[in-house]
Amino acid sequence: MDGERVLSKARIVALSTVIPEKKLSLQELAELYGDDYIERITKSTGIKEVTVAAEDKTSADYCYEAALKVLKETGLSPSDIDGLIFLSETPDYIIPNTAAILQERLGLPTNSVNFDMRLGCAGYVYGLFQASMMIECGYCKNVLFLAGDTMSKYTNVHDRSLKMVLGDAASATLISRSDNPTPSMYNFFVDGSGANSIIIPAGGCRMPIKHGVTDVLEYDADGNGRTLENVCMNGMDVMVFAINQAPKLINGLLESTGWSKDDVGLFALHQANKIIVDRIVKVLKIDKDKAPFNIEDTGNCGFVSIPLLLSTYYSGINSDLNKVIACGFGTGLIAAAAALDLSQTNIIKTFSV
Repeated sequence: MDGERVLSKARIVALSTVIPEKKLSLQELAELYGDDYIERITKSTGIKEVTVAAEDKTSADYCYEAALKVLKETGLSPSDIDGLIFLSETPDYIIPNTAAILQERLGLPTNSVNFDMRLGCAGYVYGLFQASMMIECGYCKNVLFLAGDTMSKYTNVHDRSLKMVLGDAASATLISRSDNPTPSMYNFFVDGSGANSIIIPAGGCRMPIKHGVTDVLEYDADGNGRTLENVCMNGMDVMVFAINQAPKLINGLLESTGWSKDDVGLFALHQANKIIVDRIVKVLKIDKDKAPFNIEDTGNCGFVSIPLLLSTYYSGINSDLNKVIACGFGTGLIAAAAALDLSQTNIIKTFSV
């Protein structure tokens, strides 16, 4: 990589991913949705079961477990961490920021940089960018980037389009200043005109929760039932956005880095569903083996799907992952791509709690 847009001082040292022990098999919904519908969705999305967070656990709880695993594997003390980022669309509270709560739980220094990020499926790439910038500017030496969502808590059981697709998961990634850094480069796109394509309408200041108004179950033209307090997605809008913008971002990044598609060892695409991943692979004209699909047993875990893909297939040190393209796309509508060197990254095998 050459050029002024390269981040050249940081290294992605380690990452871990955790999933809930509980899973919901799509077959369990057959009585509610019908066998034919279950079969059709399974075939089109590639998903057979989704992970479901425990009622008493939040995204922060799962991120906490992932963080402990990274600290243990790297041998770092909490006192070594001088930056903490918590990425989630399902934080513990509106106020305060969840990162502050995790600082205390993990025992991180009180003078560490500490903040939340609220982004959707492009969030993991954004988080890596932000953490790397904190290293690049010289302020931080070790940034712990925690990313997790428990979207099942906002999915209505009567919404067939999402109940059988969205899963819960969390991750922890350590980015550090290094004498042997692994340079990275990024590419971004946002189209806020599509903000309503994935949205939870009620619960913020624009539409406060109101009993008898925002909690009323209503059905759309496709027979999907939800309230204004549930997540709502226009799947067609998101698919068109992903298929159009993800390849453009990736091709632009390849041009900037000087990498050819053959040079890239892995295209770590956001695991939305099989249709979208397959279409992006087709548009890019790349080998399917370089863009694996792995959410059959977890569902679409949002931005965590990228580290989940890595920790499922590439645990350990993989010296051949010196050229990796990661790309997330969705809520916003936002897309982000990164050119990464993960050849020195300790990728910890996915575990459950």
